Amino acid sequence: MGGFSTGKDAALTLPMCGAFPNDLTILLHAAVNQVTIYLDRAAAEMGLSDARDWLVLAALDDGTQRTQLELSRVVCVDKTTLITVLDRLERQEMIVRTVDPSDRRVRIPQITDKGREVFATFAAARDAAEGRALEGVSSEDRAVLMDILGRIATSQEATAPAS
Repeated sequence: MGGFSTGKDAALTLPMCGAFPNDLTILLHAAVNQVTIYLDRAAAEMGLSDARDWLVLAALDDGTQRTQLELSRVVCVDKTTLITVLDRLERQEMIVRTVDPSDRRVRIPQITDKGREVFATFAAARDAAEGRALEGVSSEDRAVLMDILGRIATSQEATAPAS
């Protein structure tokens, strides 16, 4: 999730949004930036690098076996960045990578028990961070937001090219 404005630069986002209240792209970017700030702080408090570590653990915790390339698409992180995240998580013993028996060039990341513990602990921190980001938004509006974002995120026509 890195690459967005954080810290001192984050303050620049708010006036820009005020100048473009009807620009979906700017508003989505600013909203993601705000949530990312909260999540990155929570991740750092738990010894993770940033929220991307948790995204990878979340995707691995669902039990679906995926190659590194498939995982990069699921978590919306380019494969070069994903390798860095996987290397870090492997050093921390939160994941292991096994060789795909059908293609020895392919690695399949798997979450470890330690990774599951960190994932579960961070899930509570994520909920708190999302709560702070959505402070003042009614539960009904939150449900509508989640529904709309889910439909946008799963749109089949907006697939990114493989990198």
